[in-house]
Amino acid sequence: MAKLTQREKELVAVIQSDIPIVERPYKRLAERIGWSEGEVIESIRTLMENGIIRAFSPVFEARLLGYASTLVAVEIDRESVDGLAAALLPINEITHNYLRDQKFSLWFTISAQSEATINRLLSWVARYPGVKQVMNLPVLKVYKVRAVFGDTSPQKKNFPENTVSQAFTTDEMRLVRCLQDGFPLVEYPFGHIAQQLGVDEAGVIDTVGNWVESGVIRRFGARLNHHRLGYRANTLAVWKPDDCDTLGELFASMQWVSHCYRRQSYPDWPYELYTMIHAQSEEELNEHLSHMRSQTPETGVMILATLRELKKTTMKYFPEEGSWDSPKPV
Repeated sequence: MAKLTQREKELVAVIQSDIPIVERPYKRLAERIGWSEGEVIESIRTLMENGIIRAFSPVFEARLLGYASTLVAVEIDRESVDGLAAALLPINEITHNYLRDQKFSLWFTISAQSEATINRLLSWVARYPGVKQVMNLPVLKVYKVRAVFGDTSPQKKNFPENTVSQAFTTDEMRLVRCLQDGFPLVEYPFGHIAQQLGVDEAGVIDTVGNWVESGVIRRFGARLNHHRLGYRANTLAVWKPDDCDTLGELFASMQWVSHCYRRQSYPDWPYELYTMIHAQSEEELNEHLSHMRSQTPETGVMILATLRELKKTTMKYFPEEGSWDSPKPV
């Protein structure tokens, strides 16, 4: 577990979201916490080198970029898990993959430029040797997406109600690709990006500001390695409530819940509400779960403990090399 100084904790608390969209954002951040601009830049660089910050860039809203996404659960023979996990590893559209302690043991996310690509990928997975069942679990409603640690400010919705994607120009797609590769650690980061793209700095700032305002960028800042920060006790809990909206809003208000969704359910899988819960110890995690259960004692719940992290990467939108668009031979 990484040990942060008090000053580093102050910095981490403010750089996970709401990076100022101005010519000198690090100067504006420095003014907020009483640092110098250079101290902010160098401290972020050090935290990245030490693995505390795993990415420093915008978090885009996939739906507004025209992407479709889903969560997939696979029932598979244990001896086939490693082979399928290795086959999924190079696929850009799959960003997270976990082995969980449940009949449906392999859980991964897909984000692709079309539902057709998702369906082809699901069909291929279903034919993989040892796979018994593939369950497609798309999001039906978002209650919360906020993987921010050490920030005790009031919880707020940070996802757009509008899900209609807009058309992106070639220049806008180039800007998305540039931003997702990492926000520059220089005094004038937007100017640096503009120079790379051969465009005007003011135009870049206006475009990014509009994306933040419209929800195309859901969060702009540091994504932390929560394990390095001591959040080692984490679990996915799935619920089958009578009133999904009421319970979803309640769980979304809880500080330790980072993700809360309503997903597709099935007759043999009645769970609709998905919550990702974080804690610094198993004791604390059990306290969180006990509190959540006490709020809805009649609601069924299943705890999907992670046995192994098989893949965790940042999604790359509008890749120049193209997408996974045809079934691959087994």
